[in-house]
Parts: sequence; structure tokens; C-alpha cells
Amino acid sequence: MENNQPTLVVLTTGKEEAFVRANSILQMTLMLKKFRPEMAVEFLALGPGIEVLKSNQKNSPQFGQQLQAMREAGIAITVCEVSMQNLGLTADQMFEAQIVRGGQEVAQRLGEGYHVLTF
Repeated sequence: MENNQPTLVVLTTGKEEAFVRANSILQMTLMLKKFRPEMAVEFLALGPGIEVLKSNQKNSPQFGQQLQAMREAGIAITVCEVSMQNLGLTADQMFEAQIVRGGQEVAQRLGEGYHVLTF
């Protein structure tokens, strides 16, 4: 029996700390959905991880392309409102994403039986 348990991928690594790592996590999230299309996959940017959603940075085109591919694959993309406030960011500075309370989102998904992968 295959495990199609829904999965929430949480990125807490900022691009300056490890651009390659953040980039790899976006790609891994996309591959989860591509190889398991029947499985619900969601992505949450939290803490320094929200930097990958900033639309006005040097690496924005690359991150923007990956985020668009994730959306097209059916992956819900969310960003933590509190993290945005802490970094002084507003929605107009970010790529398209649903704004949520990160801690509440993780708790809710755990209660719904999601796997939560944190990077």
C-alpha cells in the first residue's frame, strides 16, 4: 500500500544562509508532487525562509520560476504573516502566496494528519 499522506514542507532557511539549500528544497517540493500527483503537497515559508518569496532580489527570477512551477503542479504556497512583519515586508514585496500564521498552519496540518518536513 502506497503512503499518500499529505505533506507540508516548511522552509526556515534563508537564501543568504544557504541559497543552494533553499533552492534545493523548492525543487524537492516540486518533485514530491510530480512523483506523487495524488498526494497533497503544501509549502510554507517561515522565519528567514520567507526570503525566497521576496520578488525584488538578485535571485528573484530563479525563485519566481520555481514557485510558478510549484503552483502549476498544484502545490499550495503559503508565507508566515508574523515572519513578514518581523522582517518589515509587505505582500506587494512578495511573490504570490497565501499569507498565514505559520505556527497555526503547522499545528493545523499536524492535526489533519500531514507529514511536516522542516528545512
